[in-house]
Amino acid sequence: MVACPYSARVFNWGDDLNKMTHEEIENAKHHTACSSHVMGTVEKCDFCPMKSGNNELPDCVTACPNGVFYFGDENEDVVSNGDETVRLSQLIKDKAGYRFLEELGTKPRVYYLPPANRQFPFVEAPIDTTL
Repeated sequence: MVACPYSARVFNWGDDLNKMTHEEIENAKHHTACSSHVMGTVEKCDFCPMKSGNNELPDCVTACPNGVFYFGDENEDVVSNGDETVRLSQLIKDKAGYRFLEELGTKPRVYYLPPANRQFPFVEAPIDTTL
């Protein structure tokens, strides 16, 4: 958990983990909505692969009342928030999307879109071609 540069790893305490025996923790069933969530273990979001395997959006996308989560395939350049489907490359360009801690070389696949009501205008930085 400590080594994750994104602070994305969390311990799954579960609802009644403190009341469970060691044997019950070891035999805990996977979370019903996700593929790898087991009480008593360290985990991170896995974008609900069971849902995407069935051409469904992850729970975070469908549950968001504001439609701010998009999910899709970076290689196909298509993402959706359930209400609209757009090109990922255009969304990143239009909304000044970025990847968090990209400089660590971890090749993150999550893009962040700053708020639409920024206090300053977005200016695209020049690309350094000398690298």
